[in-house]
Amino acid sequence: MKFSHTILKHAWAALAAGLAAFGPAFAEPLKITAGYVSATEFLPLFAAAEKGMFAKYDLAVEPKRIPIITNIPQALISGDLQIGATTVPVLLQSNDGGLDLQLVSGAARHLKTSARVALVARSSLKMEKPEDLIGKKIGVAGFNSSMDVFLRKWLKTNGVDEKRLTRIEAIFPQMPDLLKSGTIDAATMTEPFKSAVVKSGTGYIFADYVSETNPDVLMIAYAATAEWARAHPRAVRDFRAALDEAGEWVRANPEQAKAFELKYLGFASAGPNSFTTAMSAGDIAFYAGLGKEFGLYRNPMDPQKMIAD
Repeated sequence: MKFSHTILKHAWAALAAGLAAFGPAFAEPLKITAGYVSATEFLPLFAAAEKGMFAKYDLAVEPKRIPIITNIPQALISGDLQIGATTVPVLLQSNDGGLDLQLVSGAARHLKTSARVALVARSSLKMEKPEDLIGKKIGVAGFNSSMDVFLRKWLKTNGVDEKRLTRIEAIFPQMPDLLKSGTIDAATMTEPFKSAVVKSGTGYIFADYVSETNPDVLMIAYAATAEWARAHPRAVRDFRAALDEAGEWVRANPEQAKAFELKYLGFASAGPNSFTTAMSAGDIAFYAGLGKEFGLYRNPMDPQKMIAD
């Protein structure tokens, strides 16, 4: 009997060692709720969830739409989201307010050679120069978001006092109707809303204001609390790797990718998109400089500490 117990003990030990050798494949997938807003820049997120790129890395990622990007930092702090879309200005504003967030991945850059963002004006208004915006109402996708801060910089560069016009916060899907009704006179728009508004005759491209300010800029990214990122360094790296694979798949399968856009966004995009997980302290430093220029932040912040390892 003693001999049998010894054999059984060694057998169980061998089985346990064998299972352990398989590593994460037998582990419970890490559940992540990832917040996004209504923009095509998040197409790799959808593709990675649908095509198994996240599952490959033992990540169970559930994309969740959030109406306005400035609502995402609080959702990260509350735990409703583990990862969420952000712009660098929103990241800086959040950390300046006492939160501790880090970028875990880039999402997309805005390049002059493939501009997807523009200031779109209502067709019934014939404007030709920046000062024609004085007295007008401009829809922006979140106060102090990238689009908003770039607009303020562009106005200043062109000698227009931002106090002489009104900025109104609005979500992208609302902007076409707000323009059509005359509620706003212009809007900072991205694809596919930009092209749809122009095609319908509701509006026209007034200025490529982002590219005129910076021809190559990190426009959108993903963030998490620093606490979560430090506790899950492997998940952070794997999240990026899955997005890289998904970005390649999207570029190779544009027609199939549109089905995911329709599912998660309710529309399909137009034109190219510069998906990338790349990000750097320099990207954050650029925005920090704009923030200092406009007095947006009270405290000094270290860009390097705002990027997860």
